[in-house]
Amino acid sequence: MRTTIIGIALTITLSSGGMAAAQTASASSGPFTIGAEALLWWLKDSPAPVPLISNGRLDQPGTQVFLGGKDVDANPLPGFRLSAGYTLSDRWGVDSSFFYLTPRATSRSVSSSGQPGSVNLRIPFFNPTLPGEDTTLVSSTIKDEDSDPFAGTAAERLRTSFLGAELNGTMKVASASSWRVDALVGFRYLRLRETYTLDTSSPFIPPHPQDVFVTHDELDATNSFYGPQLGVRARADWGSFFLNGTVKVGFGAVVQSVDVAGSLVTNDFTNFGPVQTFVGGYFAQATNIGGHRRTVFGVVPELGLSAGWRLTPSLSLVAGYTFLYVNNVARPGNQIDRTINPTGISSFTAEPPAPFSGPARPAFKFNGSDFWAQGLNVGLTFSF
Repeated sequence: MRTTIIGIALTITLSSGGMAAAQTASASSGPFTIGAEALLWWLKDSPAPVPLISNGRLDQPGTQVFLGGKDVDANPLPGFRLSAGYTLSDRWGVDSSFFYLTPRATSRSVSSSGQPGSVNLRIPFFNPTLPGEDTTLVSSTIKDEDSDPFAGTAAERLRTSFLGAELNGTMKVASASSWRVDALVGFRYLRLRETYTLDTSSPFIPPHPQDVFVTHDELDATNSFYGPQLGVRARADWGSFFLNGTVKVGFGAVVQSVDVAGSLVTNDFTNFGPVQTFVGGYFAQATNIGGHRRTVFGVVPELGLSAGWRLTPSLSLVAGYTFLYVNNVARPGNQIDRTINPTGISSFTAEPPAPFSGPARPAFKFNGSDFWAQGLNVGLTFSF
């Protein structure tokens, strides 16, 4: 799918569109303009408001949260932008561009040995079958008739990618010998994809026989914007030096898709023999696992500023800044429900799966938030 999108965007780019930095009669040596830029962008941190790993119940004084409960920063993201344009006449033109930020991942982890004096790692959650807060152990120093001590490791990971393409028609609305203003009308596409995971491992410590008890929770969120856009672009020239400014705003649909998955892999129920895989980790259970989709109204304003220097009549060096905003996206951390009914769930009970009863939680409910991206660009444009 990614290859197809990139291929389509490149085809549009190379055949019909263009870069703002070279759409002026005084600076162009021909009707065609192509450009390539390197990007370094920062995205709004991905929220992860749900505490994932702590050392106790959240309603207890002194409880410390080790994972979750704060935004995840995967910045900055490098990438590229390709653009092209064709001047139909002194007044009319067409341009397009495609940008792609390479996927970036960041992770955090915490672990405990399970030995005396180490921290008991816990997953805090709200249990609807009990009053108030509850926890389940990821590591434990406790030895009693029900369990032996076990070590624990937990890791959260966020992977982010962002791309977009646009195609615009342009019309000159005002000009003089050293400046020009164009109106833009076109279509824009954006795609923000983020995958957020929580992985845990809780093996018994020696002299207990070696075992496997591994969980995986995953939320994969994709936001795709489709819609028309309007804008204004201005350029001023002083000899070989020029400045550009562009303001655009798009209105359309944001298609939000969130896939929830979870699993437990263990050999605790086969006398430490063959491993078994069960549906559901901790925050992803049969009650919310699956694909979820909705469409909301989206507004996408963008501001672009750049400066350039003509190295030759056809070749220019350009550097600039871009700010882009989306009013409503579904980010994966916001979709986690920390109200969990652990009845019969093996990752909580450490027993084979049993019939589920009581409230169907965790549940899935879309929670939207705004999003922005901003960054720097530097590149070359060529007119012919």
